[in-house]
Amino acid sequence: MHGKEIISAIIFLMIGSVFASPTFTSYTVNLLCGIANFIRAIVGVLALTMFMLSGVFYAIGHLLPSQGQIRASVQGWAMGMMFAGIVALILFIIAVPLISFIESLGVASGGFSFPISCP
Repeated sequence: MHGKEIISAIIFLMIGSVFASPTFTSYTVNLLCGIANFIRAIVGVLALTMFMLSGVFYAIGHLLPSQGQIRASVQGWAMGMMFAGIVALILFIIAVPLISFIESLGVASGGFSFPISCP
């Protein structure tokens, strides 16, 4: 299987289990809350680290001579780190609302409702 197929299968199984019996749904909600808590604990720190490293690399890139490929390369790394920090920040912000949305899909299809309150 390729990466996209594996991710699609995992998402399908997670959403499918939301529509299942109360035991599976409770387990799924707890699993998703665990993922959201991990994202809130780790990804926020990683985003901040990426922002700081991108600033350091961008400043180093400006100190290098303008000739040569190294300056462009270092500044490219800095922009890549900045983009990674932005993506991590977006994940940090939408983790819990995304879980609430997935849970509401189960309720809308006649599934069981579990209040999502990730501590």
